[in-house]
Amino acid sequence: MILIIHTIKRKAQAISDIFHYMGILSAPSTPIEAVSEPERKYRAVLVADPDDMPDAEGLVENLRSYNPRTPIFAIMNSPGRSYAHGIFNETFTNDMYSSELIEGITKYQKDRGLPITAKYTLSGIDASCDTEQVRIFDESISFTKTETMILRYLIASHPIPQDAESILRYAFKPLRKPEIASIRTHVSVMNKKSRESIGRNLLCAIPNRGYVLLVPRSTNMKERLITV
Repeated sequence: MILIIHTIKRKAQAISDIFHYMGILSAPSTPIEAVSEPERKYRAVLVADPDDMPDAEGLVENLRSYNPRTPIFAIMNSPGRSYAHGIFNETFTNDMYSSELIEGITKYQKDRGLPITAKYTLSGIDASCDTEQVRIFDESISFTKTETMILRYLIASHPIPQDAESILRYAFKPLRKPEIASIRTHVSVMNKKSRESIGRNLLCAIPNRGYVLLVPRSTNMKERLITV
């Protein structure tokens, strides 16, 4: 997941929507909101227009105190004072294509052996952005884009169960969020497709905690999933 930070929430949301269109999990945030949820498993942080912030250096310092290994990038009109201070791992300009931005972030992560933003894999499951269909070992499942985004979120947050509200926030665009009860329907449909493909459910609900993946462990069809 990528955390998108801007002083104006709707501008952070606009950037987040671009990532969502590309199939990449992201969450929009203001600087104040960003430092209030350090437990999230973000693979990268993108600070937009940091020179418009009163204390970009303080924000980055706080974020690094939570997870020093998470790279923090900036996107701005031109290299400004934040770039000169060297507080970001890498900087990009606002006039570049979104695909170029992702390529730049991915290159930085690959060169340093960090988790790749657009790669979503876990124990035989591959829901990465460069795959046409979700694959579980040698089997493919025709999930819709929405179902794939839900799966990507559960992969990124595994093994912590995620409630429906969290799934709505990270796997859906804010303006297209369905009713919270629809998550149960999505999970039911995903499990139906999973049973048809590999003979077992892919997701399960843990009472009062949320949804979690039933992780594949073997290429043997009879030993596909661990029950939790």
